[in-house]
Amino acid sequence: MNNTFQGLFLVFVATAMLAPSVVAEENLYDRMGGAPVVARVVDELMRLNRVDPRTKRSFQKISVKRFREKLNEQLCAIASGPCQYIGDDMKVVHGGLDITDAEFNGVVENLVTALDANGVGLREKNELLKLLAPMKRDIVTK
Repeated sequence: MNNTFQGLFLVFVATAMLAPSVVAEENLYDRMGGAPVVARVVDELMRLNRVDPRTKRSFQKISVKRFREKLNEQLCAIASGPCQYIGDDMKVVHGGLDITDAEFNGVVENLVTALDANGVGLREKNELLKLLAPMKRDIVTK
């Protein structure tokens, strides 16, 4: 190695070692697969909830179109995607519906099934569930 090349190489290595790491990790939304995967998860969750004996009571008289739109929006926003959830809070949405622990748990199990069916990884699933878990206190009223 000639002296000029060796000197430049050492400067490059030293600079690289001292520079802060700027590798940004993808957000949860992107790691889940973004809009296409979230939309498929929402559709599968809706299908499962409408036929599951534990959950169908709460999903038979809702607007499927609005549910899909708002849940897509909410999952996107909570997973740090490019969306903003524009809707009522969970207490308002679920007020008077008498949602039980069993119904809530059924929806969570169906969500996990929908995430699995759409190839969402374990790490991403756990992160999403952790973000959604605090909503239980506003949803379960009976």
